[in-house]
Amino acid sequence: MTQPRIAVCQFEPTVGDVDANLDRIERLAERLPAATAVAVFPELCVTGYDLDVVPSTKTTVPGPVTERVQTVARDTGVDLVVGLPEAAGDDVYNSLVYASGDGVEATYRKQRLWGEEATQFTAGSEATTVDTPLGRLGLLLCYDLNFPELAVDYGEADCDLLAVSAAWRRSFDRDWRLLCRARALDQTCYVVGSNHLGSQSGRHHAGESLIAGPRGDVVAKTTDGVPTASAAVVPEALDVARERNPVRQSRREGADASRR
Repeated sequence: MTQPRIAVCQFEPTVGDVDANLDRIERLAERLPAATAVAVFPELCVTGYDLDVVPSTKTTVPGPVTERVQTVARDTGVDLVVGLPEAAGDDVYNSLVYASGDGVEATYRKQRLWGEEATQFTAGSEATTVDTPLGRLGLLLCYDLNFPELAVDYGEADCDLLAVSAAWRRSFDRDWRLLCRARALDQTCYVVGSNHLGSQSGRHHAGESLIAGPRGDVVAKTTDGVPTASAAVVPEALDVARERNPVRQSRREGADASRR
C-alpha cells in the first residue's frame, strides 16, 4: 500500500494579483505526486507579502478566493493550506485556511504579528487543528514559529503534523531551518515549512521550504528550480520518535503532578 504524502510548495507571488497567484497554486498542485493528500503553501501567497495591498485584497472566509481554492482541491484531490488576508467584520487577520474539495475546514489567524503587520492585522488568539487524511494537523504562521509555547498547544492536542507558512527573509534563513527542525523534535511531529521564494516589495525571501520528521531531521526539501517537495507520513516513525523522546507524556505527567 502506498503511504500518503504531504507536500510543501514555494513560489514567488505577484504582489496584488490574486488571480495570477491562484493560477500558480493550481499549477503546482496539479504537478504533485499522485499519493499527495495535503499541500502547504506560503504565508499571504494569494496576495504576495506586501502590507500596502492588504486593504484592496482582503477577502472573507469562505468567499470567492476560498471557493477557487476549494475547486483546485477538488480537481486535484489534494487538500490545500493557503495564506491570505481575511476580512472578518471590522478586523483583518493574517490567516491560513485549510481547504478540501468540500470547502474550508479550518482557519487559523496568526497570533504573533511581526513588525508593521500590526498596522494592518488584528492578532489571533487560538490554536487551530484539523483532522486530515494524514493525521491531526496544527497551523502556524511565520513568526509564530519562534514561540515554543504555541507549538506546545499542538502537542497537547495530539497533532501529528504542523503546517508552518511563512514569508521568511534570507537574512534569517539559518533560523528558519533550525526552528522548523526544533519544533519537529520538541513536539515529536512532522513540520511542513513553506516559505516564499524571490523578492517582493524590497523583501528577499529565503525559499528553503522543507519537511522535518519527528526526530528533527529534514526528510525532504525544495532545491534550485524544483519548487515542491514531498514526504510520506509514516505512523511508525511517529511512534518510534515518541518512544525515544517521550516529551508529551512527561509534560502531561508533570501537569498532573502539579495539580495534586
